[in-house]
Amino acid sequence: MSPLPLLGFVAWSGTGKTTLLERLIPHLVARGLRLGVLKHTHHAFDMDQPGKDSHRLRQAGATQVMAASDRRHALIRETPEGEPPFEALLARFDTSALDLLLVEGFKHRRFPKVELYRAAIGRPLLFPDDPDIVALVSDAPQATTLPRFPFEDLEAIADFICARLPPHEPRQAPPPLRLCARLLAALPPSAEHGVVPGLLSQDEAGTLLVRPVDGGHDSANCRIERAPGSAALPPGERVMVRLPTGAPP
Repeated sequence: MSPLPLLGFVAWSGTGKTTLLERLIPHLVARGLRLGVLKHTHHAFDMDQPGKDSHRLRQAGATQVMAASDRRHALIRETPEGEPPFEALLARFDTSALDLLLVEGFKHRRFPKVELYRAAIGRPLLFPDDPDIVALVSDAPQATTLPRFPFEDLEAIADFICARLPPHEPRQAPPPLRLCARLLAALPPSAEHGVVPGLLSQDEAGTLLVRPVDGGHDSANCRIERAPGSAALPPGERVMVRLPTGAPP
């Protein structure tokens, strides 16, 4: 089983598992949790789009296709041999980058779960026959000693989930971002440890441009860095700039 804490959400089809998770996840993220989601779906699903390059490559016969960019990547793998084992799916997640893995479906697997129940669905409750169910979200009171929450009380559900997690230390903020930019105006010797206020911008070609400011005319959005005590730098030189927190260019 995964070393990462798991919490499942199980229910009969039509109860609204995905809708609840969609509304609940922002409450958990606001508490500082890094979340992953594993969702069980029907056998014929396809995340790819006909006509896209990745779809064309799969149609040509590739059984594994990864699409990657600077923002995200996804691997699509054909499994004609059947659904992969639950543990194999869990192993695909980068547990070092997550605090909790939410699992939608997989109700017959052994791990902690929250049951969702709506009387209008007309199906029996799951928790009497599943000792792994630790809480109930329902639209009406039920005869149970399990913690029960209405669908609308997302804050209480989030509190319950967070209380189950091991305490984690606050993550350190990333170091200030440093970029390399082209200097537009002469940079005089700095009296402040080689760091002066600057104004960072970008031209139509995507080149980063920076010029020093004295604070009297422009609001600085970066700090220009260079070796302490260095001589004046002429325009056109490459210099390092640092973005202050909350002040992107």
